[in-house]
Amino acid sequence: MKKLAILSIAFVAVSFASCKKDYTCTCTSSGSTIHKIVGVSKKTAQAQCVSYTSNGYTETCTLSK
Repeated sequence: MKKLAILSIAFVAVSFASCKKDYTCTCTSSGSTIHKIVGVSKKTAQAQCVSYTSNGYTETCTLSK
């Protein structure tokens, strides 16, 4: 009975863990640049894939799996 309880708790803990996947960040302006973001959570990938404007130059980035 104790083994079943321990296994149940372990299963619940694993199901709440954040999944780490590979993402692709595609940035476009005058050309396309693709960045591979490997083995991170979605929140981290979104933080690394950011659009920006610098000196009148705008680069728009989108995140995909």
